[in-house]
Amino acid sequence: MGISAKKQKTIKKTVHSYCIGFGFRPPFQVVLDGEFCRAALEKQVYVKDALPELLGGLTRIVVTDCILQDIKSKGHDYTSALVLAKKFESRKCPHQKTSLVSAKDCILDLVSTNNPEHFFVASGNAQLKNSIRKIPGVPVVIVNTRKKGLGLEEMTGKTKRAMKEHEEDKVKPLDKETAKLKRALMGDQEEQKPRPKKRKIKGVNPLAMKKKKKKTPPPPKKKEIKE
Repeated sequence: MGISAKKQKTIKKTVHSYCIGFGFRPPFQVVLDGEFCRAALEKQVYVKDALPELLGGLTRIVVTDCILQDIKSKGHDYTSALVLAKKFESRKCPHQKTSLVSAKDCILDLVSTNNPEHFFVASGNAQLKNSIRKIPGVPVVIVNTRKKGLGLEEMTGKTKRAMKEHEEDKVKPLDKETAKLKRALMGDQEEQKPRPKKRKIKGVNPLAMKKKKKKTPPPPKKKEIKE
C-alpha cells in the first residue's frame, strides 16, 4: 500500500523545511540500522526504491562498520537484515575497527554535533529515536507498522525552534564590528573592480563651423539666332 496523496504532500513540505532551515540537498543521505532493515523486510518494503519515493529525490543509503557489526552480533534472527545492510554504501565513522560501538552510539556520534553531514536516520530502535528527537535538524525515517510502506516523522518542537532562530538571525541587524568589517570588505571589492573610463568631451569640429560657400549660378544660355 503506497503513501496517500495527502500524506505525501505533508512529507514533501517537511523535507522542504529541512532543506530551507538546515541545508539538506539531494542526493539525501540516509543512515539506517539493523532494526530498520529487519522491519522493512517483514513489511516487504523495497528500501532502495521506497526511500527516494518517500523523500522526493535521489538518496544515498549508507551504513558503517559499527552498524554492520551490531547487526551481526544480534544472531540468526538478523541474518537477512545483515544481507540487506551490506548492499548499501559503507561510510567511515569516527570509530576504529578495533573499538567499534553499537549502532545506536555510532549514529548518535554522526548526528550529535548539529548533523553536519545532513543525515536522515532510518531506525527501528526506540531508544535511538528518542535520543535523536532531542537533537535539532535530524529527520527520522520509520517503517510504518500499521501498513506497508515508510514514513517520515514530523519536525519536533526543538527542531522548529532551531529553524525559527536561524531565520531570525538572518534578519537581525549587524553589530558594529561585523558591520564595519563588512563595509571594509565591500570597499576592497569596489576598489578591485575596473572603473569605467570617462568619455572625453570632444570640442566642436572647426570644419563644421565654416560657412557653406554659395554656389555661383550658371551663366544664362545664349539665344540661337535664326537665319
